[in-house]
Amino acid sequence: SSGINAEYGGGNMYQSQDGMPGYGVDYGPAYVQPPVTSGCPYTDVALPSQQPYSVSKICKARLFFVSAPSKLTQEILTDVFCRFSDLIDIQIVPGTAYGYIRYGIKESADAAKMLLDGANVAGSVLRISYADDENGNKRAKTDH
Repeated sequence: SSGINAEYGGGNMYQSQDGMPGYGVDYGPAYVQPPVTSGCPYTDVALPSQQPYSVSKICKARLFFVSAPSKLTQEILTDVFCRFSDLIDIQIVPGTAYGYIRYGIKESADAAKMLLDGANVAGSVLRISYADDENGNKRAKTDH
């Protein structure tokens, strides 16, 4: 049993076409995982290489993020989150350390959340949650 599977409670380890270990979740043949690299200068988390932005603007998953203690720039967030296929855009709420990330593929949002929630990015801890429920409705705000 892999540590990532135990930590995130699911999925089977598998190997991608290039022989690299999977993230711990097998999304099936429709989702092709980019190979893991260590090329992101902002975090020590092993991330895939950068991917092109989505050609579709149809959002399949929206994540909410907050960074503490510092705000992260658009450049840093783009470098980190564009490593998962079909990134549509990143919206930082002006004057804050939080915002939204939209993906055209739900599995990309799942992988980004799994790998980056709690990660140290450019000296700040990044917290990530789903912004919408399973039906696409905004999640209720919670206090914690």
